[in-house]
Amino acid sequence: MNGFGYLRPATLQEAAEACAAHPGARYLAGGTNLVDLVKLGVEQPTLLIDVGRLPLDTIEELPDGSLRVGATVRNSDLAADPRVRDRWPALSQALLAGASAQLRNAATTGGNLLQRTRCPYFQDLDKPCNKR
Repeated sequence: MNGFGYLRPATLQEAAEACAAHPGARYLAGGTNLVDLVKLGVEQPTLLIDVGRLPLDTIEELPDGSLRVGATVRNSDLAADPRVRDRWPALSQALLAGASAQLRNAATTGGNLLQRTRCPYFQDLDKPCNKR
C-alpha cells in the first residue's frame, strides 16, 4: 500500500481547501468503496479527507416538498426515513436491496454518488481498463 496523508477537518471550508490544495486527495466518510479500491491499488490517494463528522448528515424537507439529503447520510437512515418510505418507496426499497445491513449502516449517500465502477477489469490492475 502506498502512503497517504489523513485529515479530519473541523469545517466544510477546511475540507474544500484541503481538497483543492492536494491533487489526488479523496473525501472519506463511510469508506465502503474507497477503502477497497485503495487496498487493491486502484485508487492511490495522496490525502484522505475524513468528512464523516462534518454536519452533512441531515435529511431536510424543502418548501416545494422535495428532500435535501446530506452527503454523509447513511444509506440505512435514508431508507428508514418516513418521508422517503412514504413518498419515494422505490428509493427506500432500492437502498434496502442494494447491500447488507452492515454496509448500509456505513455507506453514505455521497459515497454512493462518487462510487467507482465495480467491474472486475477495473479492479484488476493487470488487465487493461480505460476507466482507471
